[in-house]
Amino acid sequence: MQDHTLTYWQTSLQYIKQNVPADIYKASFEPLQFVSFDEGLLKVGVPNKLFAELFESNYAKYFLQVVSHYCGRSVRLKYVIEQKPAENVAPNPILVTPNEKEINRYRVTPQQTQAKMPPLDSQLNRRYTFENFVEGGSNKLSRSVGLSIAESPGKSAFNPFFLYGPSGVGKTHLVNAIGVRIKQLNPEKRVLFVSAHVFKTQYTDSVIHNTQNDFINFYQSIEVLIIDDIQEITTSKTQMAFFHIFNHLQQNNRQIIITCDRPPVLFEGIEERMLTRFKWGMVVEMEKPDTQLRRDILVSKIRRDGLEQAIPPDVVQYIAQNVESSVRELEGIVNSIMAYSVVDNCEIDMQLTQRVVARAVNLEKKELSADDISAAVCQRYGVKQKDLSSKSRKQTIVQARQLAMFLIHKYTDTTYSHIGRMFGKRDHSTVLYACNQVTRRIGVEKTFRREVEELESVLK
Repeated sequence: MQDHTLTYWQTSLQYIKQNVPADIYKASFEPLQFVSFDEGLLKVGVPNKLFAELFESNYAKYFLQVVSHYCGRSVRLKYVIEQKPAENVAPNPILVTPNEKEINRYRVTPQQTQAKMPPLDSQLNRRYTFENFVEGGSNKLSRSVGLSIAESPGKSAFNPFFLYGPSGVGKTHLVNAIGVRIKQLNPEKRVLFVSAHVFKTQYTDSVIHNTQNDFINFYQSIEVLIIDDIQEITTSKTQMAFFHIFNHLQQNNRQIIITCDRPPVLFEGIEERMLTRFKWGMVVEMEKPDTQLRRDILVSKIRRDGLEQAIPPDVVQYIAQNVESSVRELEGIVNSIMAYSVVDNCEIDMQLTQRVVARAVNLEKKELSADDISAAVCQRYGVKQKDLSSKSRKQTIVQARQLAMFLIHKYTDTTYSHIGRMFGKRDHSTVLYACNQVTRRIGVEKTFRREVEELESVLK
């Protein structure tokens, strides 16, 4: 710890030397001597009491700002009068001090300190903006929080902003949009977007080359830090480095934005104190888009690419209903359909679309049988297949029966009447009621919707 403190001390003085006039540095900073640093108290040796008084009045505040920046924590200052042999002390020690006008001229503010830092490439993808982020029920809250952060980064209660959800739902787009908007409103802000994988690689390189202090100091200089896919930071040493960076940024009202594929409560392999800090601000889930939002996303992309005349509305609707996994897959489907139409020299119609979608999502209705679906549902709910055809009204069995009917109708060509006969010779109205019940629950019950999505993933 003492070696690190000496490094911070030397780095701070080097920075000050480069940013104040030479005569001021020589007279007021060069005589300082490092004594000790313990629990935030920095003891510095000074030639005499007069020096300490003048330094405290004129330069102590700036000195502490710089040291705190490099040390990564708040620092207090205590002066220690050097005890020197009498023959080595000048009879009339003189401290060169500027008058009030010179003090105001040379005193360096935190804003000047920030401005003199080297320029930073934010690594933002400027194609991802709020303007082309399509809002829907699954992302309305996260978008609203993002806009609030972009207006006042680091100053709202949404710090850190922890955004989680499955891959492909638009998390990366949204956090990039926040960063882009912040840079538009505050071009001088030091904003950085970095994936957790890159962060981990950078830290490993700093350990190999013994430049950990440079690594930590760089990240502590960031004003808006956006970490993508935080679940990839799993090693204890990398977590410790991020922990110190996180604390410094948090204490200095810097904005932290984090994306993850799971909520903090399910984040395994990370220290509890880190998880606690993730929950300090705002934790928001981004869910998979529903059919309407998928359609809106497709329409937005088609308009953006000027393809309104090439892709009919019924094709858009078919894609929205059948491609459910992610926004990326939706866009990929459109690109694939365009490519096939060019190669085959044909117009985009339903036949081409169905062929491309079937290949892309690897799910054609004929590939799944009613027995496959029933078996998967029974395994999920811990019931026997004969229970689905029974007269039982137990809640678990009824729920499994209704879900099996719903999925068989969705993924096979079986009619309502035939499905009813499969489940204890029930009529088609019972099956229709079951499908409507499942559809309603998917729309209003988040937990149930996740169960259905997970089951469909297994089927696919």
